[in-house]
Amino acid sequence: MAVYRLWQTLWRERRNKLWVQPALNSGIAVLLALMAAWVPRLLPGIAFPVVSAKTLDNLLTVIASSMLAVATFSLSIMVSAFASASSGATPRATELVMGDDGTRAAISNFLSAFMFSIVAQVALGLNYYGDNGRFILFAGTLIVLAWLMLTLLRWVRTLSSLGRLNNTLTRVEAATLDCMTQFWINPFMGAARGARDADALSQQATSIVVRAADVRMVRRVDMAKLQTLAKEHDCIIHIRVRPGELVSYDDVVAIAAFDSSGRQQQSAGESNSDRGNIARAILQCFQLDQERTFDQDPRFGLIVLREAAQRALSAAINDPGTAITCLNIMLRVLLRGQEQAREYLQGRPTQEIYDRLTVVELCVEDFIADGFDPIARDGAGTFEIVVRMQKLLATLTQESTDAELAQAARKHAAFACQCAMQSLNYEDDKMFVQRLHHRLFGR
Repeated sequence: MAVYRLWQTLWRERRNKLWVQPALNSGIAVLLALMAAWVPRLLPGIAFPVVSAKTLDNLLTVIASSMLAVATFSLSIMVSAFASASSGATPRATELVMGDDGTRAAISNFLSAFMFSIVAQVALGLNYYGDNGRFILFAGTLIVLAWLMLTLLRWVRTLSSLGRLNNTLTRVEAATLDCMTQFWINPFMGAARGARDADALSQQATSIVVRAADVRMVRRVDMAKLQTLAKEHDCIIHIRVRPGELVSYDDVVAIAAFDSSGRQQQSAGESNSDRGNIARAILQCFQLDQERTFDQDPRFGLIVLREAAQRALSAAINDPGTAITCLNIMLRVLLRGQEQAREYLQGRPTQEIYDRLTVVELCVEDFIADGFDPIARDGAGTFEIVVRMQKLLATLTQESTDAELAQAARKHAAFACQCAMQSLNYEDDKMFVQRLHHRLFGR
């Protein structure tokens, strides 16, 4: 179970996928190269055609030399794509480019083919294969060549879009939409609603208060492991922070509250060492890091889109079209997330998965404040941005199925209008924006 959790932790990090799969595929390639000598033992009495060692050696040499060059070239292209995504959109989007399936598969296949050919050449020089073994190795090498040709074709297709701004924004939209849909399906991450005020819980003598030990962002919360700990210690764990929040020294991240039964009396007599072990086990379920991630943090995707829009609005770039594209994506993510969640929940009763956990509520107004407000300030002097902002927020007000989000859109549309009144240079533009705002929002 511990090995499975470690693998799960490594695999779900997009920045880790770039080396985890190549490492795994390289190990498999080594095994396949050595297994060519074992296969004939499973087929006794069968005589395969004889393949000379020189033929195999020449073929493997071609693969080894070419794959080393292709892998080196691919890595340089990949680094350039990362730099392009960072400078063209925002450094926060680089994680999604690093997790690209096409890039990961290409690098993995090139490196594993290189490892296969090197190991096979060494084994061939040591006379590790017999006559039948050389034929099996020859057949395996032909399969590897066909596999590499297919990989190269897919890699060329990936290179045509890797690192481009549109491709990066598409990846951000997909990741944000997925997280936003999960949020609307279950706003409390599978747990029950928790109260914001934790003073009463933390002051109970039998409660265990878990505090952060560093200044970091909450990157991910392992809800399943927390549920297991809560059952094991017969308590309710109140999660006081959500992914994406900044915690500093001694900030409360969780509170383990024991009931008033016999377990409470037992808990009161527990040693400080036992309570400390429980607190450390709970804290380990909170992945803290310097950066946020898209998985459990729906606000982060909107922030990344906003940063890309702000960069486009800077004086050095001056690209309002990209900023408008980012605004369109934010509206699409908010509305499609609700639509997909509604389709998923249709006919399904909402049930709590983690009945021993509670999570504080996420204010949906933050979606507007994080995504639209900074663009409203930075783009207040650009007429096209101001007009598009008003129209998009009006659409969100009319089509959102969440009343709180619709009200927030109305409120922040008024803020965007105020920013425009202070920054637009021409009176005609100001009058047009005022009339538009009154027509769309009725005031």
